[in-house]
Amino acid sequence: MNNESLLKKNEENELIKNWQVNKDKKSLNRILGAYKRLVNSIVKKYLSYGIPKEDLMHEGLMGIIIALRKYDIAKGYRLSTYARWWIRASIQNYIIKNWSIVKNSSTASYRALFFNLNKLKKLINYQSFDYMGENELKEISKILKLKSLEVQNMESRLTMGDQSLNQTIDDENNTDLLSMLKDDSPTQDKIFEKKNDDKLKNVWLTMALDHLKDRERIIIQSRKLEEKAKTFEELGKKLQISKERVRQIEVQALKKLKNNILEISKQPKNFFIS
Repeated sequence: MNNESLLKKNEENELIKNWQVNKDKKSLNRILGAYKRLVNSIVKKYLSYGIPKEDLMHEGLMGIIIALRKYDIAKGYRLSTYARWWIRASIQNYIIKNWSIVKNSSTASYRALFFNLNKLKKLINYQSFDYMGENELKEISKILKLKSLEVQNMESRLTMGDQSLNQTIDDENNTDLLSMLKDDSPTQDKIFEKKNDDKLKNVWLTMALDHLKDRERIIIQSRKLEEKAKTFEELGKKLQISKERVRQIEVQALKKLKNNILEISKQPKNFFIS
């Protein structure tokens, strides 16, 4: 997907509608192509963290897709204004999760600490190259509403970088960091098996939805499969029926959907309990 010319507002709105309503991939690709320059300009600010540029570009484009799901044309502002935040958030989350082998939190306060620690040091007039003292740690902790220990740990990690897990920490017993970490993660076989199961479940769900009537499918998708579920009242207005009737159809449709999935998959009920 190459850089494409910028979109005029009317053209952009038509493409957005076509993607949101019809899931037209050509419209989505046209939008992503036009916004690739914006993503690239934001990615440049994060190249110093050592993550491949291609990965950051991918995450930035994913941010646009997330923004498109939530974007409301009726509010009048351009997609670029709304998407910028989602592009930056997606990139920052990816960097935090991949900057270290050890998993970290991705809360707003943690992101602010990770990306702005040096700025915060200047804000409190801390000019030394040494580690911060107790007073400075408390001041930054207060600004971000984090524990002093969290700020101290972040400063150490940003200063020292990621240590090798094979680094020896006990010469006498030849113990390294890796041997000190308890590994509760699933094996590769289990991960592969779960991914395959999840793919199958999605296929069966799609097939089962196709067996529902149009009104039943709309209600199930709007109530159970969208990020923000619509209310009975909203669906009642859309379908021109009462709230109670929407509820009744949902109950019936869920039973039909479950039976359809079991019939299509030929699997026992406990296969779908995770």
